[in-house]
Formats: sequence, structure tokens, C-alpha cells
Amino acid sequence: MVEGAPNSDEMKAAASKRTAFMAAIPQAVLDAEDALPRILRELNASSRSKLQRVYLVANELSAIRAPFVACGKGCASCCHMNVSITRTEAERIAKASGRRMSDVAASRRHATDRHVGSPCPFLGEGGACSIYEDRPLSCRKHASFFEDASACAPSVMNAVEVPQVAFSGLDQALFAVSGGERAVLADIRDFFPRG
Repeated sequence: MVEGAPNSDEMKAAASKRTAFMAAIPQAVLDAEDALPRILRELNASSRSKLQRVYLVANELSAIRAPFVACGKGCASCCHMNVSITRTEAERIAKASGRRMSDVAASRRHATDRHVGSPCPFLGEGGACSIYEDRPLSCRKHASFFEDASACAPSVMNAVEVPQVAFSGLDQALFAVSGGERAVLADIRDFFPRG
């Protein structure tokens, strides 16, 4: 067992919280998440507007999830791991933050431990996200169903498989909005290197 990793009782409690979260999601929200890829395909709007629709559904799910997770303002352990984003998301972040975006022309895959311990370039003072309103979908979806963020600590984050929830409608919608098969995905640090 890895030092600091959740024990079996903590894992069971986290799995129970994940189950309770899923049960708390109203059917209308689940239906909206499932329908999102189809709705966006049929919507005559810019990719920026479509991306905002993806984020609105993700935010609704996050609000429902809030009582079941340890995540909160100032908790920044997850800001020290790989953060995969699309070029479309990077363009939104560049516009919102005023930071120059690196030209990443092709997708880049990294080992799961590539950025462990390396802070997100948008992590601000006191663990605050400086682009919170424009943060990417991967940040909006990430959550710890544990009592605290210990399972997200860099020394533990890739050592144990923790309870998570997948929302395929959000993922498919983001992929479609970002160019489908031509979508460029890379780590946020590839698009916005420090220094």
C-alpha cells in the first residue's frame, strides 16, 4: 500500500458517496447530458457558444455533486496532475486570461505521471484557480469523493484507482465542438508553458 493512500474503509465510503451522487442527479439533467452531443450537432452557433453549453451542463452536475465531494476553493491538489484540454478550450482560456497560447498543431499524449507535482500555469495564490470561470472540462469533471483531498496528493494520485464518474455526453460534446477527429488535445502546460 502506498503511504497516504486511502484504506479499504475510505475507498468504500468514497464509492458510497459516488453512488449517492449518481442517485441525486435528476433524470432531466441526465437526459440533458446524454442529449448534448446531438443538440450541439444541430445547433447553428459558434464553437465558443457550443463550448459554453457544454460547460453549463458540467456546472449543473458539479452543483449537484458538491455535497458529496471534498473539493472546494483553495483545494489545489488536482492542479498538480495532467490536465488534458482541447485546442478550443485553450483558445477560450487565452482569450479570457490574456496569455499567449503556444501553437500546438497536433495532439500530445503524456504518461500519467508526466506533470505530477507540477502546478497548473493558472494556479494562483492560496490555491485559487485564476481562470475558474473558463477552466477546462477536465477540471470541471474532476472530483474527490473522499473526506479530504488526500487521494489527489501527488504522491498518491496515480497509485490508486479512486471512484470516479464518467459523463460520456459531456466528453462526446467537447470532442465534437473541438473538431471531432481533427481535435487537438494536449496538456494545459503544452498550450501555456510556464516562464
